[in-house]
Amino acid sequence: MKKFSVIAILMIMLLSIASMASAKALEGTSPPYYLSGNISYEASYYNRNFITWGSVTLTLLKVTPTGDVPVGSQVVFVRPGETKREKVLLASNQPADYYKLKITYNSADVAVYADRFITE
Repeated sequence: MKKFSVIAILMIMLLSIASMASAKALEGTSPPYYLSGNISYEASYYNRNFITWGSVTLTLLKVTPTGDVPVGSQVVFVRPGETKREKVLLASNQPADYYKLKITYNSADVAVYADRFITE
């Protein structure tokens, strides 16, 4: 009986650790780019999951000596199995400075590729 209790406790610990790891959102941050004006981000998005919707959060960060400051954010939703290209306005009337893009993958099934910044 004692052996069964130890195995049960180990299984519970393993499952709780696995669920905590899978709940974390994946993030990626670009290198700094010198941008100004109306700053948009255009990319292709692909949802590898054919059952559920996926999404990514795009956050524009202004680089400052004290740390990166968010200046705009948008969420892009992707239907199950969909591939789409979308241009998203992240911030308007920004002064010329260095900016980074942080992408937070709210769903591990969404891929972002063929991307570029657009300033107008």
